Amino acid sequence: MRVRWRQFIAIGFGLALSVSLSSAAQKVHVVSAGQTPGGIAHRYGISVADLRAMNQLALGARLHVGQKLLIPEPGEVARIQQKKKASKPAPGPVSAPDAPSASVVDTAASSAPPVDMAIAELPGAESHLEQTDDTTSKEPEVGPEGNSQPSTREPVTSRPLSTTAPEHHSKSSVERQTHVVAQGNTIGKIAHRYHLHEQSILRANGLRRTDQLKLGQTLLIPSSDDDPVIATGPLNEAISNNKKSGIEGDKNGISELSVAGSGPVYYYEPTGPGRNAMRPVLVYLHGRGGDAEQDCRKWANVARHFGWLVCPSGPVAHNSGRSWNNSWPSGQHAVMGAIHALRDRFGRRIQLFGNTLIGFSEGAFVAMNVGVREPKTFNRWLILGADTSYWGGSGLEALQDARGRVRRVVLITGGRDQVVDDTRKVAEWLSRARVPIKVQTPEDLAHEVALDRMPGLYENALRWLDRGGQPRASAQR
Repeated sequence: MRVRWRQFIAIGFGLALSVSLSSAAQKVHVVSAGQTPGGIAHRYGISVADLRAMNQLALGARLHVGQKLLIPEPGEVARIQQKKKASKPAPGPVSAPDAPSASVVDTAASSAPPVDMAIAELPGAESHLEQTDDTTSKEPEVGPEGNSQPSTREPVTSRPLSTTAPEHHSKSSVERQTHVVAQGNTIGKIAHRYHLHEQSILRANGLRRTDQLKLGQTLLIPSSDDDPVIATGPLNEAISNNKKSGIEGDKNGISELSVAGSGPVYYYEPTGPGRNAMRPVLVYLHGRGGDAEQDCRKWANVARHFGWLVCPSGPVAHNSGRSWNNSWPSGQHAVMGAIHALRDRFGRRIQLFGNTLIGFSEGAFVAMNVGVREPKTFNRWLILGADTSYWGGSGLEALQDARGRVRRVVLITGGRDQVVDDTRKVAEWLSRARVPIKVQTPEDLAHEVALDRMPGLYENALRWLDRGGQPRASAQR
């Protein structure tokens, strides 16, 4: 049997490239339900092209739950490729008999093992998995009026939603695929069949949710996850993967969506009676250096029976978490983008007006400024650690414009928090604007959110915001 030397050379080069790229990676990301290459690249502050090159992902390839991806440092892929190019030997004559044609060499090179196989073989690969047990100390911060624009995104370590889900390979995509409507077909069933979001099918065919399908109607089925038509990600595939892995992702567990120009947004569906009807949205905004995913998990037990719980991330990295960069417009973009993205995904189950904003520290700065500028969407606020500097002149003017539309506000600041006196001043401003308020300053609380120690404090505040009652200002000691 004749040996095809060029074929062996191509295979060896492909394996060397995989191992070389793998050794350069700083982190390994385990894919969770609903994640896309674009969303993962954004999370780590790298380009989609670098993520694809590092992991040999073809354009249009879909990810599967449990898949491991190497995360390069910014610019690492370009440096490796330059080094490979510089060290590549000059072409010379091949002495092997019956050397195959160039087309055979290309085929052999493309058959190199996928990069996640190389990960499994690397010694100590598990040590690169992201550590999630470290806690970030919350420091008090005072933001300016907040007109500064967010700085350039920095890479940030963020943990996957699940690291134990088994692998599940999704159906390979077919370009320009079509579907002929049969008896009993609905947009939802068609989307589920092709592992797509309903909105992808609707937009690809210029349809509205209220349009009726006709027997024999031909529908275009989009296939590439880089196509803007399906930028929201393959929701039904994510639900299917979650069920197979024993995770009730979108119904009972945390889920993730993307808002262009913002960090990852995490959310929980509501629980209890009426959870499938229209329900309010509660948005939690983390403090500087906070972790939106972990904060969302903590708030879930307290907030979900009041409605949807949504936790956007700040646009820039700060230590091991995220920051709003002292820019409330960045927060407004993330918050309103999340509301509309959820409305696109879940329709009338998402309430557009009369929702609740919750903010802590720098997140309180964002919530106070977004609240006075979006009082129709958010007419209930829970502000944790309110500071007088969070409202400049324009913020107080916006408060006057919003008077009469803000229904209820609860201010909670620890008695040992250095901004407690500022909180009382903010309460005076709200009272003068005739906003019904409650003020609580527990003496055993510092600049923190003590959901683990005092869940009842926050649940009672949300209950008052939700159901109302006799408004009164009080300082609990």
